[in-house]
Amino acid sequence: MNQDSELHAQGKACFIDDQPLTDDTLHAFPLVSSIAHGKIKSLDFKSALSLPGLVKVLTARDIPGINQIGNIAPDEVLLADNEVVYQGQSIAIMIATTAAIARRAAALCIVEYQELPAVFDAREADRLGMHISSPRSFSLGDIDSCWAHCDVIVEGSAETGAQEHIYLETQTAIAYSLENTQLKIISATQSPGMVQRIIARVLNCAMHKIDVDVLRLGGGFGCKEEQATSWAVMVALAASITQQPVKIALSRTEDMRFTGKRHPYSADFKLGLNKAGKILAYEVSYYQNAGALADLSLSILERSLLHATNSYFIANVRANAVSCRTHLPPNTAFRGFGAPQAMFILECAIFKAAQEMQVNVACIQQENLMQDGDVFPYGMVAKENNSHASWQQLEQDFSLQQQQQQIDEFNNTHQLEKKALAIMPVCFGIAFNAFFLIRLMR
Repeated sequence: MNQDSELHAQGKACFIDDQPLTDDTLHAFPLVSSIAHGKIKSLDFKSALSLPGLVKVLTARDIPGINQIGNIAPDEVLLADNEVVYQGQSIAIMIATTAAIARRAAALCIVEYQELPAVFDAREADRLGMHISSPRSFSLGDIDSCWAHCDVIVEGSAETGAQEHIYLETQTAIAYSLENTQLKIISATQSPGMVQRIIARVLNCAMHKIDVDVLRLGGGFGCKEEQATSWAVMVALAASITQQPVKIALSRTEDMRFTGKRHPYSADFKLGLNKAGKILAYEVSYYQNAGALADLSLSILERSLLHATNSYFIANVRANAVSCRTHLPPNTAFRGFGAPQAMFILECAIFKAAQEMQVNVACIQQENLMQDGDVFPYGMVAKENNSHASWQQLEQDFSLQQQQQQIDEFNNTHQLEKKALAIMPVCFGIAFNAFFLIRLMR
C-alpha cells in the first residue's frame, strides 16, 4: 500500500498548494490564446495594467535566455510571440498580489489575431503532410506472401480517444529568489532534472543556481513528466525579475483546458487467420494525434509499434505509424505510454475475426498467446512465460464459463438491458526506446 494512502484518506497529505506563503508572495497566471491557430497581430495590456494589484506583465521580450522549453524537440516556446498553435497556449504572464487579480488581469488583455485554418483530426493532418516526424514502420516475417495462405481475412478501423489524467493536485509551482541570484523551485514534476535544465536555459544562468524540490507529485500519471515544466519556468522567470516569491496554481478547469491528454489514435487493421483461429498475419497503420507540439509523442509512438502484437505471437507483422501535428494542446505521456492504444486496436481486429468465424473471441485469444521461445517483435525471446497458466487460473478463480452462461440467460430475457464479459491479456514488454536498455534486460 502506498505510504501516503492514509494521509490522503484523512486529508492530511500536504501538497504545494498547502504550503504557507510569506506576505510578499506574488501570484502568476497566464494570458492564453483564445483561438486554435493564428498569428498574433497586437497585444493590448492597458486595461490590465491599470488594475490595482497587478505588479507586472511578462512577455517573450522579458526572457533573458532562450524562449524555448521543448525537451526532446525544440518546438515549444514558453510564451508565444508571433504565432499560436493551440487554444490555451500561453502568451504572457500576469503577476499580481493575489491569484484573483492575476486572473482578472488576463481577462482584461486584448489580443488581436490573424486567424489561420486549424486541423484537429489526425487523418486530416496526415493528408495535409502535418507530421511531427516522418512515418515509421517495422515488419516481421513475410506478410505479403502470407495473405494467400489465410482462410479468413478481416479488415477494419478502430479509434481510441483522449483521456484526462485527473491527478490529485493540479499543475502548481512556487519559486523563491535566493541570494547570489539563485532560485528555489517547488514543483509537482516527474522530471526535476529537466525542469532545472530548462529553467537555466530560459533564464540564461548556470544549472547549479537552480534548486528544484518535489514535495509531492499529487499524482502524475505521465502528464507531469513534460507538462509540469512550463508552470515551473513561469514562476522562476517571475521570481527572478521581481525578486519576490511567486506562485501559480491552476484550477481543475484551467488544467484540463491548458494541458494535453492521452494520445487519441485512429487505425486501420487487416488480420489473417487459418481455420483453427491461428493468426498468420497482421497489418496495422496508426495515426497518432500528437496535438500541436512534439512533447513525448515520438517515444510514445515507438512504444505503440513495439507493442503492436500485445500478448500474442504473430509470425508475420507489418506496423506503420505516423505522429500527426494538429491544433490541440500537445498530448503527452499517460500510463502505458502508447501500449494501451496498440493493444486495444489488435483486440478490435481479433473481435471482428471472431464474429466472422462465429466463435468465441477467447478461443482466438488463447490459441495465439505467446509461449516460451517465441520472439517479440523487438527481438527479445520469451522466457518463463505464464500467459497460458494465468488464463487457466483466471478461468478457475472466476468461473468464466458459468459467468458467460448467466450473461447469456440474462440477455435472452432482457430486451433493453444487456450484459457482456470481455477478457484482454496484457503483455507490457520492456521495449525501451533506447536499444542499449533492451540489451541490458535480455
